[in-house]
Amino acid sequence: MKFFVRLVPVVLLLLTLAGCYFDHPLTGGPSKGVNTWLLGVWESKDEKGRVSRLLVTPLKSDRYSLRLAVPGKLPREIKRYEFEAWSSRVGESVFLTLRCLTSPGDIPTGAHVFAHVQLLDQNHARTRGLKLDAAPSATSFELRREVRRKLKDRTLFEGAPSAAWTRVEEVFFSTGGADPTFTPLRNPMGIVRDPTDKDPDKKLFGDLAN
Repeated sequence: MKFFVRLVPVVLLLLTLAGCYFDHPLTGGPSKGVNTWLLGVWESKDEKGRVSRLLVTPLKSDRYSLRLAVPGKLPREIKRYEFEAWSSRVGESVFLTLRCLTSPGDIPTGAHVFAHVQLLDQNHARTRGLKLDAAPSATSFELRREVRRKLKDRTLFEGAPSAAWTRVEEVFFSTGGADPTFTPLRNPMGIVRDPTDKDPDKKLFGDLAN
């Protein structure tokens, strides 16, 4: 089991990635379609008040694109991560499987990370890492078996880190526009990217440097 504890205070929708990473996904493909209530720009603060920012957009009808910015230890250092993610059902529980596409090097490209996401209300969420004892090379079947066992004895989240997130901007995934039950946030911070931007990361990450 390989740990990357430097991410503990802040990571994901989404995402808390402070558990371990694996060669194989929890499920080989999505168990359900995109949950539009997870889309948007989310922020989390660590114990020093530093802000991490996560952009969640639909990659396909059943897959997410996650772009994460985490303040580094050095002044003006920002660590950037990109994941492809999908919902993975194990028994009656649903988790996120995240496949690393790019990172500063502390997560191997192609490695998988798992998280549980709890939507508290429209614009607040909490993520929890999964405490798994399996080897990094464990198969998807072996990983699901351990998740089921730990869900049964209530140890899956025991001692696992968690992070609180606040949605600061919305992203729509509907040809008909906004969900009528969704109170619009629109783009008050101007973070959501314009596809014509020559520097698409500037709005998303530019103001996070120490």
